[in-house]
Amino acid sequence: MDLRPLALDGDYRIIAGVLLGIAFGFLMVKSGIAWRKTMMDQLFLKNISFMKTFLVSVAVGSLLFHFAARAGLVSFQFRPIFFWGAFIGGLVTALGLALCGQIPASTVAAMGSGRLYAVWALLGMLLAVPVVHVVSGFLSRTVYRWPSPFECPETLQGFFNESIVYWVPGIACFIVLFLEFARSDSEDNAP
Repeated sequence: MDLRPLALDGDYRIIAGVLLGIAFGFLMVKSGIAWRKTMMDQLFLKNISFMKTFLVSVAVGSLLFHFAARAGLVSFQFRPIFFWGAFIGGLVTALGLALCGQIPASTVAAMGSGRLYAVWALLGMLLAVPVVHVVSGFLSRTVYRWPSPFECPETLQGFFNESIVYWVPGIACFIVLFLEFARSDSEDNAP
């Protein structure tokens, strides 16, 4: 018997996933993140409420996860992720976000709330799956064999040690403070 901490199996796993998905979609629609305009306002720093919420949740969540792992309540389960794959994936994601103004979760939430323009973004994301399959063979023979330009571990697991748990919340809080001070002048003078 596998005794992984906080693991659900069978029907309970599906039920929990559906309920959490509905709750997450509801929160995205109510917060306005499902709308393209809200996401574009975030990118152009016209409205940074979502960024602040996201960064604070990353800071608090990383600390909670770390202490829960130390208490034996959760365990790390990583798949190997390589530097160039993560780098290229980040570039493609940024390009998709810039073109569509949405991320996959907000696209599904927008579709669920009746925004038909989200169909095009979802179709693009679905078409990306076979493209990734075709391109990954080429990348495996070329780019993935390039040496890393930095002195860093080949997989991201090498980055996760005790010190990262304190760096992530610190950097997230610094960015939140920077964003708050950088935009406070323009918003204070707004009519």
